[in-house]
Amino acid sequence: MDDLNDQINWLADKIYDELVLLRHTIHEQPELSSQEYKTAELVETVLNKWNIDYIRLSHSTAIIAKIKGNLDGNNCIGIRADMDALPIHEETGLNYASQVPGVMHACGHDIHIVNLLGTGYILSQLKNNFAGTVKLVFQPAEEIGGGAAEIIDYGVLENPQVTAFLAGHVAEEIKVGQVQVKAEEIMLASSRFDIKLSGRGGHASAPHRTDDIILAAAKLILELQCIPSRKINHIEPAVITVSSIHAGSRSNIMPQELVLTGTIRTQNNDLRREIHTYINDILTAQEIISGVQGGAVFKMGSGAVYNEPLLTAEFVSAAANIIGKHNVLLAKLPNNGSENFYHFAKRVPAVFFRLGVNPDPGQNREPLHSSKFIAADEALKTGVRVMTAAALAFLRKGPAMG
Repeated sequence: MDDLNDQINWLADKIYDELVLLRHTIHEQPELSSQEYKTAELVETVLNKWNIDYIRLSHSTAIIAKIKGNLDGNNCIGIRADMDALPIHEETGLNYASQVPGVMHACGHDIHIVNLLGTGYILSQLKNNFAGTVKLVFQPAEEIGGGAAEIIDYGVLENPQVTAFLAGHVAEEIKVGQVQVKAEEIMLASSRFDIKLSGRGGHASAPHRTDDIILAAAKLILELQCIPSRKINHIEPAVITVSSIHAGSRSNIMPQELVLTGTIRTQNNDLRREIHTYINDILTAQEIISGVQGGAVFKMGSGAVYNEPLLTAEFVSAAANIIGKHNVLLAKLPNNGSENFYHFAKRVPAVFFRLGVNPDPGQNREPLHSSKFIAADEALKTGVRVMTAAALAFLRKGPAMG
């Protein structure tokens, strides 16, 4: 086989059954953030089996593997996969469903891990066909915003210096066999808010003698939704979602305290702080009107993930050559999700793409973070092909991009 893509395809087919088994094993034994011990041990076992050099960070589940080509060249790129699962009880009915009560790979990280392992295997078999080094990064704790900082602090971007980074994420609305990407912002910035309301409690039969913080919370939620539509330019992506409310103990008692939490997503990193100010203004006005006191605590999450345009064009070309141009979708808008791959992408030119896992997008498939979310095994065929082809293209292109 003289054509490199033919070799990639042959190796991907050769290893596919083993990758499916690995995926099922990881899916059956999901582990929460910073607790990915069995997962890391399995990754180490596979890397040892395939004679791929690696180190595991001390007191961590993070793993960094290296594959060096046999041709002359010093370019170096990184590819990252996240490893942690979510505190969700699986209800898919799959024969490889989670065996850990209350924990599930509901965000597709099992697919991500195995895609990276498969890519590592193919690259290890193609050493005579490329120059430079590929670093495979297995990251813990992504779901809680962790992992990336410790890996960067360890020095993953140095020795040799990484000139480009690649990562992908499953997408339930995209068909198996396809990938989606866009230049510039692809994932939004995030921040979290925790709001506490307090006021006079009392008997539910006499709300006029209380501050009725339940009603105040309802009004507050509506006011929060007015921020994107009335305080921010309509062409600027912004999402504010209240995702939990906790208050009260009995049907006839008006509570004295209420706590609600939620998330903010923006394309503009600085817009998050502007929204924080608007929320504080609403709480101040609410106290004047109703007497309900309110305070907000904000925690900044990841910034928007930025795809370097020239590198993105290189990715599109490599992906189109390996899976067909019609299977490479160009998104018009960023995805509203947030990703701490941002910490890599803000330091070196990067590409973050979305991987189709839906056999039939016309069906109503459960979304990410659902207890019934299912990602098709066949996505592994696409993932390893695209990541390998893109990695080789990035190595050939060198550090001139960006």
